[in-house]
Amino acid sequence: KQWYQRRVRGIDSFWRLDLRNFELGFKLTHIDATDSEITDVGSRYLRNAINLQHVSFAGCRFITDTTLPNLLSSAEAGSLLSLNLSRTNITLEAVEILAELTSLRRLNLTDCRFLVQHRELAREVLSTELKPCKVII
Repeated sequence: KQWYQRRVRGIDSFWRLDLRNFELGFKLTHIDATDSEITDVGSRYLRNAINLQHVSFAGCRFITDTTLPNLLSSAEAGSLLSLNLSRTNITLEAVEILAELTSLRRLNLTDCRFLVQHRELAREVLSTELKPCKVII
């Protein structure tokens, strides 16, 4: 378990994680994939990780709106507290999905190049929908 607590740099080795581990009670709670090459396709493995509390995809240039539905199971379970999507390629369309992540207490969307021109609209919607959440845009 100690390997999974370290910062994820070797994306290949991380995604070889056998999904049966989740069935055996293995609880993945933190992912820091900052500045890694993780993609929307690779993020599909997060659908079974219902215990995620803190996720950082900051600087992951291949992360787009398609990743967000894969985090819904953790949000629905009430465990997802912190999500960092700064410097990713999410768009204004992602705001609708992000508004469903009601367990969030901190959301970082700084420097998302496709969101920059809609920053105020995104802040307004998310601040309304995610009341206790600190939204940073």
